[in-house]
Amino acid sequence: MRVSQTPPHERVNLWVICAAQFLTLAGMTAVLPLLPLYLQHIGVDDRDTLRYWTGALGSAPFVVAVFATPIWGSLADRVGYKPMVVRSVAGIAVATVGMGFSSSPAALLGWRGVQGGVSGVFPAAVALLAALTPEPRVGRALAILQAARSGGALSGPLLGGLLADVIGIRALFLGVGGSAALMSLICSLVIVEPARQADATQQPEIRWRELFRHRDLLAMLALVFLFQIVAMASWPTLALFVEQLHVERASVATMTGLVVFAAGLPSMLAATLWARAVGRFGIARLLAVSLMATGITSAAVGLADRMDAVLALRVLSGLAMAGFIPLSFQWLNGFAPANARGRMAGIGSTAMMLGNVVGPILGSWLSVHVGLGATFWVPGASLLVVGVVFWLSTLASARA
Repeated sequence: MRVSQTPPHERVNLWVICAAQFLTLAGMTAVLPLLPLYLQHIGVDDRDTLRYWTGALGSAPFVVAVFATPIWGSLADRVGYKPMVVRSVAGIAVATVGMGFSSSPAALLGWRGVQGGVSGVFPAAVALLAALTPEPRVGRALAILQAARSGGALSGPLLGGLLADVIGIRALFLGVGGSAALMSLICSLVIVEPARQADATQQPEIRWRELFRHRDLLAMLALVFLFQIVAMASWPTLALFVEQLHVERASVATMTGLVVFAAGLPSMLAATLWARAVGRFGIARLLAVSLMATGITSAAVGLADRMDAVLALRVLSGLAMAGFIPLSFQWLNGFAPANARGRMAGIGSTAMMLGNVVGPILGSWLSVHVGLGATFWVPGASLLVVGVVFWLSTLASARA
């Protein structure tokens, strides 16, 4: 019934944006877990050097994106959200092809930085959906977008691992870049951005500092930051973590994709369920549950020593993680007036990017000095503690 009441242009925008998010994230996650193997392919053999280079490559695009994302968000509020979606997808295409032609770690690092500077599909997509979707359907739209992200994370590493074992990692980079280029063309031709309402365009300009007046907003940004640390800490060395679970060398890439698949499928399926539960339980309680459950399952993965246990725990982790990002961005969107939604999405995405910067670096350090399993259990345990504190504060606010 709800779908039939949705205007045609709103449905078209939603599905094309979700397709863009799906394909670009699938492409990025297809190559990210394989970076250690690609570094070995271009001549990095020392194990510790390999881990540090992997951490640097994992963080590079997010370091640049921390500074670029707010700029793109502000520009989106001025020129429109559709151009930002097209630009970001096209940027991923160019950078990924460049990575495929890299023959040294330094060149690969440079292209990863370019990728961070020109991309940013998620904040552009969030801003576009939040601006063009009526308030009662924003939560549903963001949940579907999260399902698309999870679907990309689900299929990307698995297909990437399979294709890398068949055609090689370099050819995989080129294929991902070509797919992103095609998707950018589709976005430019299909997405429709209606004219903005007069009352929105005539609102006074919102200054950056005005968006940071609320302590609750800063607290939510901190939670997004920490959540992304947990999500990203294990990514750069995931293939090495799989390798230590007595997996045959020829199957490491495929099994790495399967580990990501195990979390991606339930995350994709559960995203809309979290959105539907908001009306019954409230956003704050659901955010606390997602934080605690993600912390518990992530920590347990790091302590597991068998592949079957890791896969089972990753399924539970995917269910737990599905709710946090769409709910947090729905929460953040409530703080933004109509002419500042791009900037608010950019601010939230910047918090994610900061977590993406710290996560791989922390994970690389933990893998060298503590162990590969610590890339899961150390951030997971920290997130559990924060989730418990957030839950208690939620209960205290409800009683007040």
